[in-house]
Amino acid sequence: MMKLSIKILFAAVLASGFTGCLKDDELMDPSQSQNVIEFANSANLTSPTTSKIPLLTVNITMDPGGSHNAIVSYSGAHETPQDINVEVAVADNAVITAYNTQNSRSYVPLPSNLYNMPATKVTIKKGERRALIPINFVNGADLYNKNYVLALTIKSASYGTISGNFGTMLYLINGVNRYDGIYTLKYRFGTNDRNYDTQPVTWFFSDVQLVTTGNTTTVMRNMNVGSPYAHGSTINGLPNSIANFTPVLTFDLSNNKITNIANSVTSGSPPKTAVPNPAVTDNRADMTSRNIYASFILKESGKQDMIINDTLIYKGPR
Repeated sequence: MMKLSIKILFAAVLASGFTGCLKDDELMDPSQSQNVIEFANSANLTSPTTSKIPLLTVNITMDPGGSHNAIVSYSGAHETPQDINVEVAVADNAVITAYNTQNSRSYVPLPSNLYNMPATKVTIKKGERRALIPINFVNGADLYNKNYVLALTIKSASYGTISGNFGTMLYLINGVNRYDGIYTLKYRFGTNDRNYDTQPVTWFFSDVQLVTTGNTTTVMRNMNVGSPYAHGSTINGLPNSIANFTPVLTFDLSNNKITNIANSVTSGSPPKTAVPNPAVTDNRADMTSRNIYASFILKESGKQDMIINDTLIYKGPR
């Protein structure tokens, strides 16, 4: 009994020591906590939850250049009590190396000739929470499929404490073309001998994505199914998909017309193919609405040709 009492007493003293560094009202009331100066999420946070260094994935439209605003924030429960002058700098490449080592990645530093930062000193105004750091990319075409990362760090702040977790941020820069994005897919199949329904359908599940595969090409991915993300379909009103068929759209940048439609999947015996529907002359991307209209013909050995009419309703960037 004596040994048990001593263990309980020791545990109580230890717990008291852990909490003694904070006042009771700080433990109970978030308004008693201190704000920090940090980078806010300006894109998708895609670093693993176990990563010691945060990373945002940023898509830059290759048209021909692009821009992104990094955000510095006075984060916490309190309003900004005064103007806060913040200076940001490009971090040492060792940060990228450390991220690669911890997370088994192979990212490389963004070359200095591919971007510029007009201002590295900004002010978070009194009563406001954020300020923007513009980053301009001078040749978007050189950003595609390169695994480039820009590492930024908060060098100084005239007031407050710089965050230990988000005082440095990595930006994974992806070049994408102007058609890349998330879309709602509406489609109608022509007469066919594959048992696919022929009435107009809005795809039942998650929206599809157009994913950049080059400056003028995108692949349509039905994210409800696994790779290769086959085109959706219905049979007797029930959701299905066209096995081994994932359309690739090629555009003319001068007028946004679709010049070719093909199949990205080469498996199958023989593989399915596709060609633009010659009866339709306005396969295109409407850059006002951002919607895309594609009519094409699915070809498959031993089956009759089948017309597919797709309308992709733009929802937003990936």
